[in-house]
Amino acid sequence: KNLVENGINEVTLLGQNVNSYKLTKEQNNKETKKQDFVILLEKIEKIKNLKKISFLTSHPKDIGEDLINWMANSVKFSKQLHLPVQSGDNEILKKMNRHYTSEQYLHLIENCKLKIENLCLTTDVIVGFPSETQKQFENTVKLCKKVKFNMAFISKYSPRPGTPSAKMKDNVPQVEKKRRWKILNDLINKKRTDHIDLSL
Repeated sequence: KNLVENGINEVTLLGQNVNSYKLTKEQNNKETKKQDFVILLEKIEKIKNLKKISFLTSHPKDIGEDLINWMANSVKFSKQLHLPVQSGDNEILKKMNRHYTSEQYLHLIENCKLKIENLCLTTDVIVGFPSETQKQFENTVKLCKKVKFNMAFISKYSPRPGTPSAKMKDNVPQVEKKRRWKILNDLINKKRTDHIDLSL
């Protein structure tokens, strides 16, 4: 409200998993079964003179029907959804502790595309995760071909201290990581359309 009163008419909600947002007990309406993040979005949407709402980064595990319906029906939603997939291989997803399968991700995307008109989909992908085989990488390529992302932020895996994967052997050669990065970048980002807001 303060931002809008000072002339801001577009807002982006930011979080590690922004749609995992939880209201306090005092804020939450016990009469509704809606996801807390949806309750927050609905409150923000009611602010007069606010024109556009965006949010990132979302986690697939926390996108329910009520959030999809809000995105589909809101006149203020930016129609841009950043939904990191990270990998298209179930074994690698499990090692990444992502708590969903490639099939579940594809079903979620299908549902979003079906309900949200003119949806712009972007994602994050990691190539060369420890033990990732060529076949597992190809599963990621297959998923990306099915989804047809508008854009992807593609990272070459590198160990991050303090994470579970840092204890794994970083056994995919750097030259192979670069090769896999190029394949996905050529597949997704070289087809990027002009209307995408790169600030996301």
